[in-house]
Amino acid sequence: MYSVTVGWGRKRAVKTILDGLGGHAAPGQLLAVMGPTGSGKTSLLNALAGRLPTGGTLEGSVTVNGQHRGPGFRSITAFVTQDDVLFGTLTVRETLRFAAGIRLPAAVGDAAKAALVDRVIQHLGLAKSADTLVGGGTTLVRGVSGGERKRTNIGVELLSNPSLLFLDEPTSGLDAFQAQNVMQALLAVAGEGRTVVCTIHQPRSSIYALFDHLCLLSEGRLLYFGAAAGAAGYFAAAGHVCPPHHNPADFLLDLISVDYRFTESEAATRERMRALAQQFATQASTQAQLAGSNGAGAPSGAAPQDSGSSSGGGGGMDAKPRFANGPFREFWLLLGRATRQASRNHAENIALLCQMAVIAAVFAWIYSNTSPSLPGGYQDEISLLFLCAVTVAMNSMMGSLILFSLERQVTDRERASRAYRVGPYYLGRTLVLVPRSIIQNLLFGSVVYWATGLNPTGVAFVLFCCVVICEDMTGQALGLAISAVVPEEKVALAVAPMVVIFLMLFSGFYVSSAAIPPVLKWVKYISHLYYGLQGLAVNNFSGRSGYACPVGAPQPCQLDGADILSQLGFEGDSVGQAFMGLLLLMLGYNVLAYVCLRLRKPRYMPLKVAKPSAEPLQPLQ
Repeated sequence: MYSVTVGWGRKRAVKTILDGLGGHAAPGQLLAVMGPTGSGKTSLLNALAGRLPTGGTLEGSVTVNGQHRGPGFRSITAFVTQDDVLFGTLTVRETLRFAAGIRLPAAVGDAAKAALVDRVIQHLGLAKSADTLVGGGTTLVRGVSGGERKRTNIGVELLSNPSLLFLDEPTSGLDAFQAQNVMQALLAVAGEGRTVVCTIHQPRSSIYALFDHLCLLSEGRLLYFGAAAGAAGYFAAAGHVCPPHHNPADFLLDLISVDYRFTESEAATRERMRALAQQFATQASTQAQLAGSNGAGAPSGAAPQDSGSSSGGGGGMDAKPRFANGPFREFWLLLGRATRQASRNHAENIALLCQMAVIAAVFAWIYSNTSPSLPGGYQDEISLLFLCAVTVAMNSMMGSLILFSLERQVTDRERASRAYRVGPYYLGRTLVLVPRSIIQNLLFGSVVYWATGLNPTGVAFVLFCCVVICEDMTGQALGLAISAVVPEEKVALAVAPMVVIFLMLFSGFYVSSAAIPPVLKWVKYISHLYYGLQGLAVNNFSGRSGYACPVGAPQPCQLDGADILSQLGFEGDSVGQAFMGLLLLMLGYNVLAYVCLRLRKPRYMPLKVAKPSAEPLQPLQ
C-alpha cells in the first residue's frame, strides 16, 4: 500500500495511491502495466524499482527469487525514465561508450566494451544513427528521431547487463511506427532471459499483441493481472465483451476509466470499478489458494532466475552496490564527456565571446577620452574598474548558474545507478569552464585596457587580466554554489541578482571600507567584487601620480595613487592580497557547491515490509 498526505490544516487528508496490489514477473517475459491517467502506473513501477520519491508511506513486500529486496537490488536492475535524459551534444555511440566505460569495471577491457556497445547498437536498431548527435533538450541540434532517442536511452541501461528492466511509458511522445519499433526492441530484450516491466498508456493493437502479461490498474486498484491474450476473455465472462476487430487496449481502457463528465456517469463508472476490483480479488484469492495447495506458489514480485547475466538473479540482495571504477578513472571519463559537450556547444561559445567583445568595445568607446589630468579623471577610472569587476562577476555567475539544473535529470539517473561519485563529476565539470574563462577575459582585457588609458605598463596589463580571470572563476564558483543550493532554475535566477547586489554594496565602490558599520565589515570578506575591485584599483593606481582633483576642489591641486586608494579604503593593500582573497573565496564557493551537490542526491522512500496476508498472486491464464 502506498499513501500520501494531501492538503493543509483542516483539509489535510491521507490519499491512497496504491491499494492491495500483488503480482509476479517472470524471466523472459514482457509485463505491461496499463491504466488510465492517474491510475497509479508510474507509482507502482517506482515502488517496485525502489525509486519512489520520499513523502508518504509505502508498505508491502517485494521479493527477488524469494529474497526480500535489499541494497544490492539496484545492481541487478535498470530503470528507464519516461523522459529521454541524454546529452544532446554527444552522438549515440559516444553516449553508449561513456555509459559502458563508467558502469563497467576496468577489468572489462576497452575492446570488450566497444564490442558490447556495437552489439547493443545492432540489437536496438541504431546502426544507421550511431554517429549522429542525439540532439533535443536544450541544444539547437535536431539530432536523431524520437524513437532512436528512446532506444538510446534504453541502450544506456542495457549496458550494465541488468536482470530486470523497468521502463516508464517507453512509447510516450512517439508516433505509431516508432512506438512499435521500441516495443519490439523490448520484446527482444526480454527474449534474452531478462524480465521487462513497463508502463504504457494506450498501445495500438500490434503493440498489445507483444505483451506476455498485463496488469490493469484503476485508481490504484488491481482489476486484472494475467496473460495479455486472456484479458478480453476474462472481462467477456464478466459481461463486458470486446467488439470484434476492436483494439483490446482501447476497449480495456474505456472499461476501467472513470467518467467525470457528469455526477451520474462518475457514480456509475466508480461502481463498475468497485465491482471489477472485487471480482478480480475474489478470483485471484481462489487461484492463489489452489496454487498454494499444489505447491506452485511463487514469490510476489519475483524477478528472473539467473539467465546468464553478470548481475545474477536474486543473489547479493544484502550487498551494498559498489562503484565500478575508481575516482581517477571516473574523473577522466567525466572530463572527456564534459569537454566534448563544451566544445560542441558552438552557439553558446560564440554568443559569449561576442557578448564580451561588445561590452569591451562599449567600455573602450565611452572611456577612451578620460585623462588623469582632467578634473574628475581618476573618478572615471574608478568607475571603469568597478564596471569591469561587476561585468566579469555577473557574466561568470549567470553563465554557470543553471549548469546543474540543466544536467540534473541526467546526473540524478546516473547517481541513482551509482555510476560515479560526486567529486570526479564536479571536478571534471568545473575544469572544463576554465579555458573559456581565460579566453573571454583575455579578449575583454585586451580591448578595454589599452583603449582607456589605464596604467600603461605591460606588467600592470598582465595583472589586470589575471585579476579579472580569477574573479571570473570565483564568480563561476558562486554561481555553481547557488545552483547547488537552489535546485530550481527559476528560483536560482531570482536569487542570484539579490546575492550580487548584496555583495556589490560591500565592494568598496558605493561605500568605502572605512565607512561600513563595524557589525557588517565581515561581509566584504565574502564578496569577490570587493577583492576584484581591490586588485584592479591597487594595480592601476599604485606608484602613479599627477591626477587632477575632483571638480570643485581648490586649484591647482593634484592627487597621487596612494591618496585615491586611501579614499577607497585600500591603502596599504596589495594585488597579492586580492589574489589570495579571490582564491580563498573560489575554494570556499566550490566546497559549498560540492557539499550541497553531494547532499542533494536522489532520495527514495523506504519500503516498510509487511507480512503477506495470503498466498502470492499468480497471473490468470
